[in-house]
Amino acid sequence: MTATSRLRRASLSVWLLIYSIIIIYALAYPPNPNRIIETWLFSLLAYHCFPRLWQGVLWLSVPIILLYHPTATLYGRPSFGIVASLISTTASETTEFLSTISWQTYIASIVLALLPLGTLYWCRRQPGNRWHWYQSLPVLLIIGAMSLSTAQKGYTVGGFALRVQPLEFMADAYLQPKAYFAELDKLKVNIDKPDQWQIQQVQQHYKNYVLIIGESARADYHHLYGFKYPNTPFMDQHASLIMDNMLSAGPNTPISLLNDLTLSHGHGINIQNNIITLAKKAGMSTSWLSNQGALGQYDTSISAVAHQANNVVFLKKTGYDFGDKTFDDQLIPHLTHILNQPSSQNRLIVLHIIGSHPNPCERLSKPAHHYVENMNSNCYIDSIQQTDTLLSQIYQQLQQTNQPFSLLYFSDHGLSHDKNSYEKNSLVRSASILRHNDRFYQNYHVPLVIINSDQQNLVHNPAHRSGLYLIDGLAAWLGIDSPQLPYSKTFFSHQDSENIQVFGLDQQLKSINALKDDPLPSDLQ
Repeated sequence: MTATSRLRRASLSVWLLIYSIIIIYALAYPPNPNRIIETWLFSLLAYHCFPRLWQGVLWLSVPIILLYHPTATLYGRPSFGIVASLISTTASETTEFLSTISWQTYIASIVLALLPLGTLYWCRRQPGNRWHWYQSLPVLLIIGAMSLSTAQKGYTVGGFALRVQPLEFMADAYLQPKAYFAELDKLKVNIDKPDQWQIQQVQQHYKNYVLIIGESARADYHHLYGFKYPNTPFMDQHASLIMDNMLSAGPNTPISLLNDLTLSHGHGINIQNNIITLAKKAGMSTSWLSNQGALGQYDTSISAVAHQANNVVFLKKTGYDFGDKTFDDQLIPHLTHILNQPSSQNRLIVLHIIGSHPNPCERLSKPAHHYVENMNSNCYIDSIQQTDTLLSQIYQQLQQTNQPFSLLYFSDHGLSHDKNSYEKNSLVRSASILRHNDRFYQNYHVPLVIINSDQQNLVHNPAHRSGLYLIDGLAAWLGIDSPQLPYSKTFFSHQDSENIQVFGLDQQLKSINALKDDPLPSDLQ
């Protein structure tokens, strides 16, 4: 072998190693040694033994990177949570998502997609010598042994043991939606089953119980929780109980609310045993009013729960918001109609609002005030004030009934600041926006506030609670005692829960102690 030939082979090996690292980065997979080595060895094997296959893989990598890299920079590799969010997202929300991605990310997607084309050009200009079986076999054995080790160590929950890109991505793109739809099919079957609630006692002090499910509102952006700007004047004045350290069950709406509102406790969902069927079992009239879309009765886990109610209203009836934009206060007339109906039963009325869902500027009915240079932050601050105003409107409607009432507001999850993809160590204030994530405490730290018609002195409860037990807390709030909800007796106590866990986007439980901190920007502290 000549020196030129050896140099060419060495150069090719280095190039394929660089290609392996970059495509792993482009699709947001952890760049651990196993994944890099397996991708690199596969590239060498395909190049030397299956050139047509290798060319096909390179061509396929181009659209994969172009289409997925923008999502990858924000949310990582394909996961159950991403699929659930995608399925549950309206067309307008998709447009908003695309519009808030920085132009640098789109440019990066194009540049990264050129890498496979450059590799294809290189390989065609320098065709490699075909490997014999004794050259290929060791490489195959190494890849096989590493994949077997991955599988045996249990690193493939919902994933793929062969850590070769883009094959792993393609497998995840198939397996994760398959897992989601399998779970959805299971929910559809279970939702038609009779509930299994056992009610020991019902002691209710109020005629009307109103549950407001907020959206994407992290606690530390509320003045009620210490935020510098007074964006929660109503709650500041009327709150009866504030849970200072409430944590959502998950980092996005589908994962969080499915565990918040059903009998789960983190150990499997029993969707027929949910907050609506619990209230009905206790003899309450139930209503669900939503400003979040639903294609039909069973298209999402949340709408499956919603349609168990006696009265159901979805402002976005198709689930894809092609029509006029709807605001949360458009739920008020429907609430008023329900309250005006005579009823011998106590009522549970759920309002599921769009709140501060990204992009928050799209949630506002009027332009945001100027607090800081970052417009996304300004809109987010005012979206919380808009929710506070909505609570005030609900409160007024309840007062007009001259009936005792209790109002409970919580958010399904929080958000964290998006760090600029190309300046990882600094928060770019002018461009920073708030997004879903599962790595930070603030992705889970949410407000939970109770406002009663017979308001007593304000109580701040410092206890840490996970949304995995929120169904117990809701039962306690509703005055319902069930042996299946043992934590209802202590949910509102001042004692911390032990070993607090939450779900990540991968549907795996993790300790809150493993979460990083995402503080407020300095100009908002």
